[in-house]
Amino acid sequence: MHVMGIRDIQRKIKLDEEKRKKAIELKAMDLEAKARTTKWTKERVAEFAKTHGILLAFDPSLQADIEEIRKQYNIPKGRIISEQMTEDKCIKGKKIEPASLGMLAYQRVLLEKEETGGLLSIGEVFDRVNTGVLKGVVTSQDVEKAVVFLHKQDIIAGINVLDNGVKMVNFFPVQFTADQSIILNFAAKQGWVTLEEISMKLKWSTDRAMRALDHLQKIGVARFDESYRTGKKWYFPTMK
Repeated sequence: MHVMGIRDIQRKIKLDEEKRKKAIELKAMDLEAKARTTKWTKERVAEFAKTHGILLAFDPSLQADIEEIRKQYNIPKGRIISEQMTEDKCIKGKKIEPASLGMLAYQRVLLEKEETGGLLSIGEVFDRVNTGVLKGVVTSQDVEKAVVFLHKQDIIAGINVLDNGVKMVNFFPVQFTADQSIILNFAAKQGWVTLEEISMKLKWSTDRAMRALDHLQKIGVARFDESYRTGKKWYFPTMK
């Protein structure tokens, strides 16, 4: 049986990370292409507003209906998106425009809301905009400024700092239970947890621990892995 050495493991982790980032970039392109070809009828806009709390006002012919739908679902004016943001619109001269970069990140996270739940670290937000003409140009500092802009405009739900200093961005008004917050802070120490560890150290029942872990896994914050050597573990990529 081949036993992987430290360098093999590091190489595999790096390769997996590169594949993950490439997958994010390709998915963003695919989803944005689909969004451009979507026919936004009044009914579709209203359904989207009801489901996500956001108004997509891409179609100029629907402008007369936007205010009606906004009032109907009590949507803040800051959450009316009037244009589909693209990478090139984020660069003004040689500088990154925080407002445009923030809206690009917001729209990309919105397109995969069902998978991530809208809860990402600053690093994960960076991965979603470090693509195309922005690749190698945009910095983590640019992303932080963009996220702060979104927060000040009341477009996103909030920014939280975990015990290890990792900043988590909650893009949508989804409230996490106290248990999930406790697990996130617990995971910040080593980047992963086991069911047994959570149950023993927090003195929780197995059912209570599993409910919180299942939800964090479902929205993409935690990733489950099971192997013969390590047993069942939930990894938190944002804690790296």
